Amino acid sequence: MVVVLLLQSKAMVAWQLLLLSASLLFSSCVYSEPKSLLVQIHAHTPAELSRVLARAEQWSEMHDAYIDQPIVIVMHGKEARAFLRKNYGEYRLLVDQAAKLDAFNVIDIQICETWMDSNEVFRNQLPPFIETVPYGPNRIDELIKAGYQRF
Repeated sequence: MVVVLLLQSKAMVAWQLLLLSASLLFSSCVYSEPKSLLVQIHAHTPAELSRVLARAEQWSEMHDAYIDQPIVIVMHGKEARAFLRKNYGEYRLLVDQAAKLDAFNVIDIQICETWMDSNEVFRNQLPPFIETVPYGPNRIDELIKAGYQRF
């Protein structure tokens, strides 16, 4: 059922225009997540990383198909082991999901080279879509100073 109200007075027209403009202003202020997002893994487990990737995928589905600025994931703990070539069979779904999200610019995974050195992990043991950074905690600080928000 559609109801149409005919307004007779200028005061009523002015009132409705005020309400309409207020609702348009409110709708333009709807919260949206910032464009520069950062993920810091705290539990350092593949399960936590899997939850982060699922959330990133859901976030990307709510936004444009192609994201301008990927969510940066900085890893500097044992969760990075899921990406080692020798562990691919066990973590295939996780690695494949990360590769897909990286291909669509939803995420940008970065692994700490200091962690790699102390765990005898070499660059050729990681998939090509993974980037490395000299020191993960410093990279996180740099991104926060650059305006990234925690995801």
